[in-house]
Amino acid sequence: MWNNITACSLWRPFPSFMSSRIQTLTPLFIRNYKDFCKDRQTIWTLQNSLCQVMKKTVPTLKCNMFPHCFVSNKARYGQYTKTFPVLDGRIPSVCEHVFEENLRNSEACIQRYSELLCKVSKGGGENAILRHTQRNKKLLVRERLRMLLDDETFLELSPFAGVDLPYGDVPAAGCLTGIGKICGIWCVFMANDATIKGGTIYPISVKKQLRAQQIAIQNKLLSVYLVDSGGAFLPLQAELFPDQSHGGRIFYNEAIMSAMKIPQVAVVCGSCTAGGAYLPTMAEETVIVDKIGTMFLAGPPLVKAATGEDISSEDLGGASMHSKHLVGIVANNGELTHDASLKGSHFVQLCSQRCVPILFLQNTAPHAPEPTSLSQAEDHTNRLKAQASMMAAVACAAVPKITLVIGGCYGNESYAMCGRSFDPNFLFLWPNARVALVDSRHISTFPQARDDDCIGDDSELKHLKDKLDEESSAFHSSARLWDDGIILPQNSRKVIVQCLTIMKQQKYQTASLQRYPVIRL
Repeated sequence: MWNNITACSLWRPFPSFMSSRIQTLTPLFIRNYKDFCKDRQTIWTLQNSLCQVMKKTVPTLKCNMFPHCFVSNKARYGQYTKTFPVLDGRIPSVCEHVFEENLRNSEACIQRYSELLCKVSKGGGENAILRHTQRNKKLLVRERLRMLLDDETFLELSPFAGVDLPYGDVPAAGCLTGIGKICGIWCVFMANDATIKGGTIYPISVKKQLRAQQIAIQNKLLSVYLVDSGGAFLPLQAELFPDQSHGGRIFYNEAIMSAMKIPQVAVVCGSCTAGGAYLPTMAEETVIVDKIGTMFLAGPPLVKAATGEDISSEDLGGASMHSKHLVGIVANNGELTHDASLKGSHFVQLCSQRCVPILFLQNTAPHAPEPTSLSQAEDHTNRLKAQASMMAAVACAAVPKITLVIGGCYGNESYAMCGRSFDPNFLFLWPNARVALVDSRHISTFPQARDDDCIGDDSELKHLKDKLDEESSAFHSSARLWDDGIILPQNSRKVIVQCLTIMKQQKYQTASLQRYPVIRL
């Protein structure tokens, strides 16, 4: 004897597959036969009858919900492939040359990335390392961090900062900055590398530390300073001392963070001259880290619609997902048209209203063609208005933002996609990324404003193209701290998950701005 609940439960799998016809038959079956089904044979007979109707109504539907209608996996797969074609991954012959060129470019970018990373990891070189460890009896900076941080992978920021600058190479800007866990709490760390000119502070070193403090303030992260510095590099003192964004700003930020009740700790593990030690400040605050199950938001071409699905292991690389986060994705591939900009603007506003972090995947167009007619001029004006609307939405969105440049980062469209000047919490580049006002390959298409008596020749144009090409590379950008580092595409998922987890920690802080900082010397 089957009861009414058992009979009704047979129909639970169907709502996601039924057409309007089936949705009509289902309640009829339940209503008309719920008191009639007194034995197993009767209800099976009714199911067979309805199954035949369903086969005629929806030919593509397999009645594998019933025990007697099971279809083999092979047959079911064949049916699905007719409805939803499966990509086999083969490259059409007409596109093979494009694929091969992209592959060569990708391999070259990864090779350069690996070579630079190996060079930077050596710090000041073998002789400096021997002097630091054997004569001075000190630990290397990465060894100190290994002893301080939990046994987990930390997120290093801007490892290529200081490479090939006008005043010479300063590997990693002479200091390591990043975010790691101490007793389970995410913390920003800043550690001098004394193998590089005795820990001397260059202008790029100041800029790197200020960026780390900005991340700490924006995400309300405890800050730890491992000081082993020889002071300022005096030949460049004018570029690291007097201005608002120079060295003194570090101490100003420390006072502000203390007033915000953001804990800070300074460990003077070496010498520190020409400016004094960092102020060790503390603010009592308990931080609890939690993990929350979440979903991704997606939809082409400017990604925005909610799918309600968890991010899969194939998305954004291939690393395993250790925690899940709700995040809105705004991705572009080329020009931000009028409709795309409005779409992005509305979606960013919705994310801001619902307190959902936003991930920007940026690949902006090198340039937009100049209008040549009245209708094109009107379209151009409308596009600029829509882009301005999106810029305003992105700038005013009071939610954490992460930007990943996967291709081009050109001109004003990069602002709408939360470029550096729009203050994302984190900004990373792929090795193939290009950061410039215009693409050097299209420089000849731009009208050049020059005097009649001063007409540039082909050699000047070639020199300009070469200069733009060199200065638009991802490594040139990262060396000058226009981003938070270069990451490989296969590591994107891991880095984004780390950033989302780091940003979520501040949700569990209840600190409010107090009048004075707490300074304990």
